[in-house]
Formats: sequence, C-alpha cells, structure tokens
Amino acid sequence: MGKYCTNCGRELHTGARFCAKCGASALEAPVKPVPEAQPKPAAQPQKRTPPAAPPKQKNAAKPKRNGGRNTLCIVLSVLLVIQIAAVALYGWPGFMVGGGVKLPSIQKIDSFTLQEGQTAVSTDKGVMIDFGPYNSMDGEKVSIKELSEDKDSIEGGTRTAYDISAGERTEFDGLLTITLPYVESETDPSDEEGSVLAEYYNPETDQWELVDYTVNTTDNTVTITTDHLSAYCTVTLTDSHSPYALLSKFTSKRLDDETALALLREFETSGKPGEVGDSLLREFYGQLLDIPNLGDPEAGLLHEVFSWLTDAFELAEQGVGNKYFSSLWEKGGYMLLGLSALSLGDTMIDAYKGNESAETVAAEAYKLSYNVGVAVLDYKKVTTGMVQLSMLGVIALDYSLNKFMVAADQTYKDALFNVVIAYNEKIHPWTEAEWYDRIMGLYRTRGNNPEKFNAALRGIMENYSSRYFYDNPEEQLVATNEAGLHAYTTGLLPETDAAREYCIEQYMARLGERLQPVLDNVIKKINYDNRKTYSANATELRQALNAPLEFEIIEGIPDGEKSKYAGCTVDIRRPDAQIDKNWATVLDKDGRATIDATILGYMQAGIPTQLRLWNKDDDEFEDEPLLTETFQVTEKLTTIVLGQKNQIEAQWFTGGWNRVYSDNTDTGNAEFDLFLEILDDTNCSYRFNYGGSPTTQYRTTTYSFDSAKRTLEMDTWDMGNIVLTAYSKDEGEYGKDFIRSNFFEVFVRVK
Repeated sequence: MGKYCTNCGRELHTGARFCAKCGASALEAPVKPVPEAQPKPAAQPQKRTPPAAPPKQKNAAKPKRNGGRNTLCIVLSVLLVIQIAAVALYGWPGFMVGGGVKLPSIQKIDSFTLQEGQTAVSTDKGVMIDFGPYNSMDGEKVSIKELSEDKDSIEGGTRTAYDISAGERTEFDGLLTITLPYVESETDPSDEEGSVLAEYYNPETDQWELVDYTVNTTDNTVTITTDHLSAYCTVTLTDSHSPYALLSKFTSKRLDDETALALLREFETSGKPGEVGDSLLREFYGQLLDIPNLGDPEAGLLHEVFSWLTDAFELAEQGVGNKYFSSLWEKGGYMLLGLSALSLGDTMIDAYKGNESAETVAAEAYKLSYNVGVAVLDYKKVTTGMVQLSMLGVIALDYSLNKFMVAADQTYKDALFNVVIAYNEKIHPWTEAEWYDRIMGLYRTRGNNPEKFNAALRGIMENYSSRYFYDNPEEQLVATNEAGLHAYTTGLLPETDAAREYCIEQYMARLGERLQPVLDNVIKKINYDNRKTYSANATELRQALNAPLEFEIIEGIPDGEKSKYAGCTVDIRRPDAQIDKNWATVLDKDGRATIDATILGYMQAGIPTQLRLWNKDDDEFEDEPLLTETFQVTEKLTTIVLGQKNQIEAQWFTGGWNRVYSDNTDTGNAEFDLFLEILDDTNCSYRFNYGGSPTTQYRTTTYSFDSAKRTLEMDTWDMGNIVLTAYSKDEGEYGKDFIRSNFFEVFVRVK
C-alpha cells in the first residue's frame, strides 16, 4: 500500500519528505479529524508538523507551481488582491516582497461624536474603542469602517479588518483599547487562543504587523492595546501549529530569571549571545525547521543550519554577501535580549510589590541592563533598554506604594498638614489628566535615564507638596479656612522649619497614594513601549527570514553550439536527501532555469548545497544523476554553472587552515598552520605557523584570484610565491573544505 499525504491525499514518492502537490510534511502524522459540533472544549495541546515552503521555479519548459505551504513570516503584509502563485513564492501566507497593502472594500461605516466625559464607543457588531481618561476626546468624531473579509491572501486563514479614525488625530498620549470580535468556527478547535492574531496596518512600511493583544475565548474577542489609530484586524487560522503561528508564540514566551540574567551577562561580556543565547536560538530555529523530535539526524541538520548562519553572518560583517544574513543574526540576538528584558521587567515589578525573593534578581537585572545599554549597545535603538524602561515603571510604582509614608498617627492629626491637604486637593488641585501629562512629559524627556527620571519625579511631587508654603498669605488663608480651622484661629498657622519639612514629606506619601490610578496608567504606557520596541525587532527578524533568494542555473555553452542539457531535470538538495519536486525544475532550450525561494525556505529545506541533473527520460527516483555540482549560498543570487566546478569568491579562502597528515587527520594546531584574511579586491593578510605556535607575524601582501580555476596566488615573505587551489568538502575525503598548495601540501579548514 502506498503512502499518501495526510493534508491533500496525493500519493507520495518513496522517501519523499514533503508532498509535491501541497508541500506538507510527509512525516507520519495522524489525519486531522473534522470536529463535530459540540460545546467549546478546554484547549488541549496537539502536536503538528509545520509544512515546509516550496520555492518558486521560473523556466520556459515547466509552469510555475502555486501549491504548497508558504514559508514563515509573521509580518503578514496583506489585504492584497494578488495571485496565489505570487503568494506561494515569498514565504509567509500573504507576504510578498516588494508588495504593498490594498485595503478591501468598505462594508459598513459607524460614526460617533463623543459627548463630554465619554471615552468609549461600540458598534452593534461588537467593535469597541475605549480612549481612556487621558486623551481629551470631548467632541471628537470617531469613525469605524468595517472592511470586507479576506480569505485569499492567507492560506488557511481569514483576515477581518476595521479602519478606525478620530478626526485628524492618529497619535495619543494615553493608551487606547480596541476590542474586535472573531468567528470561533474559523479557528483551530484544538487551540483556539493560539490560532487568533491581531495586527495593524503600518503606513510607513506598507505592511500588516502584529500588535499588543490578548484573546478572550469566552467572548470570542481580541483586545488590542495601542497608542495610535490605523486599520486593525483579527487573523483567524485553522491550524494553530502552522509556521505562521509558531514565530508569534516564540516571541511571546517568557524566560525564567536565571536564563534571562545569563543572557544579559553574555551581552555585557561580549555584546552578543554566548552559550545560553545560542541554545535559545537553536531552539528557535528548531521550531522553524520542521523538527518534531531532536534525534541525531535532526541535531545534525540544526547544527548545519546554525553553522551556515554563523558563516554567512561573518561574511556579511566583512561587507561580503547578503546583508539579510547579517540582519538575521543581529536581530536574533536582539530578540533574545528583548525577551530577557521583558521577562526581568515582570520580576522587577514583583520585587517592588513586596516579593522579597525577586529583589536580588531585580537589582542585578538593573545593573546588568545599565552596563549593556550604556557600554555595549545603543539601547534606545534596540531592546536592551527595556529593562531600564521597566525600571522607570518600577520607580513610578514605588511612589504609588507609599515609599515615603511614615508610620505615625500624627500624620493626619497635625493641623498644618490638614491645611496643606486642603490647599493641594481643594483650592489648587491638579486633575488626574494633568498629572498623567506631566509624568509622561518626564518620561518623554528623561526616559533614557532612570536616575534622572526618578529625580525629576520626586522633584515634581515635592514641589507640588510644598506649594502652600510659597504662595501668598491670601491663598494660605483660604486653605486654612477650607481645612475648617477658622473656628479657633483667625490667622495663619505658625510655621517652623521642622513642621514644614514634615508636612511636605508626609504629603508626598499621601500624594503617591492618591496618584495610584495615574501611576498605574504610566506603568502600562511604559510596558506598552517595551513590548512595542521588542515587536519592532521581531518584525525586522521576520523580514530578514522572508528575504528572497534566487538560484540561477546556467549551462556553459561554447559559442556556436547548442545546449546539451535542454529539457533535463535538475534539483537542489542536501547531499543526503531524496529529490523534492518543490526544489526541482526543467531546463529551458538554452539550458537555463531559475528557482526562487526565501532565506527561511532555504533553511527549512536543510541548507541545500548540491545540484543534480538527470537526462530527459531518466527516473529521478531510480536513476543516478548525470551530473552533480556543489555550491555555497552567500549572496541573494547564487549562480550555478553546469559542467564545471562552481565558481567561488576570493573570500572563500578567509579562515584558519591546518596541514593534513598521511592518515587524513589534521595537526590540531589551535593557532592554525595558516591563517588567511581577504581584505579587499587586491590585498590579503596571512600568517604561517610551525610546530604548534606562532612563528611568523601577520603580514599583508597582494594576491590575484582566478574564479574559473578557483586559485589564489600571492607572494609571501615566508614561502615565496604560493598558489592555493580551493576544493569543497564533497571533493575530498577529509569531510571539510580544503586547499592544495603548489608545494604539494594539503590544508583543511578548521575555522
């Protein structure tokens, strides 16, 4: 009995890892039953294997494939009226590189004019907007446009969008909450909460991006927290374990304190992830690579992907290769840093709410974040500042928890203190909105320095508490009468320095208590900014994962001759993998073809480094290939020339190399027998070592590089004129890339 795809039912070829029709994984998995109508169950975890993304082939002999799972990207830049074939090409459902967002048609418009004191509006469809107490919405006109449902641009998903506006205002000082309904039947019954997302349209990037949201499965609503208006939407998915959803879940996870602190220590030491960070990144990429169980083969695959990312990043840092490779590594580190910051921020709040066990963690977290933010990175640019921003919230919370309260019954019995209370709360009070505006002003101007924020907040509270003592006698008398002291005095209460200081200090404590609602909203705004900063970095990571790659296959045809490979089948794969029709195509009459993919699609395919070619009438599953080529991916465009060794760049020679013994083992020299670094198009640096220790210094010389012969020739001080020839690991028995010198020495790559 043959094996069939559990997703679409098509028969699978023996050994196939993915379905050639729909792209779903061919690993053994139970067929997903159609749920019967029943009361809403409690969500139970259910493992599923996310499908790999097929690339797109372009050639004259074979039509484009538009079936198949799309690769990952959480930046769903959709509401596009586009062809499914184009969507299938570029990664995540609904995301197309270079495309934009076209809003669908308007189905209904609800308009409101907010009355005095009114802060919330709602529609009969269940859409609600609450502008909160700090945005002065009296008289504002609010419009909610319900847009047509979009089921085309997200495979297995539905987007329901609403364009929300409030006159000319788009940005707000206080936070808004937007509640949107979703249809339960459009979600995954095994994990309803995990199959509902919320996004907003970002006009600056012309894309849909994730927002800060929570899902209420009881009411079937999504509540969004934001500080601006735009088009907002819900996205419901029939599969909560699709690649689409996995990255969202990863970026929302929290770390334990020990792991979060260890990450900060690594960044403090070196400015990049170390052992702990690498482990988390491996877990992250393991989720994206369709690896349900991490056995030896899967661990090997993950190691190759991670090694490729490391090498590609190092090349990109040298100005060679694809900039997105560098961005992948950099943003991956920033994502970890942000994850650490958000997790530790929660611990800091716990510490200041009286959790003594969290105090030590909070203190070290603040110290480490300060060192990382100031000494290593620009924390305003990346997420290192989120722990410091959390510290701002802690400071605000500290005041609201009566940091300055003195346990003394005399506080509310003192006559002068009662006068100060009357002055500040009856005669010349500030409203909660005024306090919120002033504290947010401190946050805007001093948000990059918690110490200055703390000093300024204390200063503004102290000045407010002491106003009575600096006002004119007439106003002081009004406050005295308001305090009810006119029955036994006809003038002002006598002041002493001690009494004045006592009243100011005690009123600051009282003020902190009275400001609890305001400071609570300040904390919410600071934490919202934390999550927004983190989300921006996660979005950049997704964009890097979704960046396009192109494989151009060319037959080297001498002038005046015809192609000898026209009509032949070629595929791109890992050396140990079966043919995958999604990565196979047919050469046109000129012996050419192009395969398009994304960086993540290439990673999900296992970092293919081999091209194979079969004659027209050969069976790709039974016959040996006529031709095999190896290649490396370091640029957006990888050109593979048929019939000759694949050309390389001079940068291939950069690295550490050790000599090979007769038994094919290398010298094990930790200092390298030869170290090369290509500096530019004509200059390189090198150093030879003998006997396991450096015997020569680094020297710079000129070189000439022949890409066709794959040779590097340079004039050295140590060895005279040297010619090095490059070989890939598939061309020898060493299991590594190697070079041969014109002195008949073999060096294997060790770095």
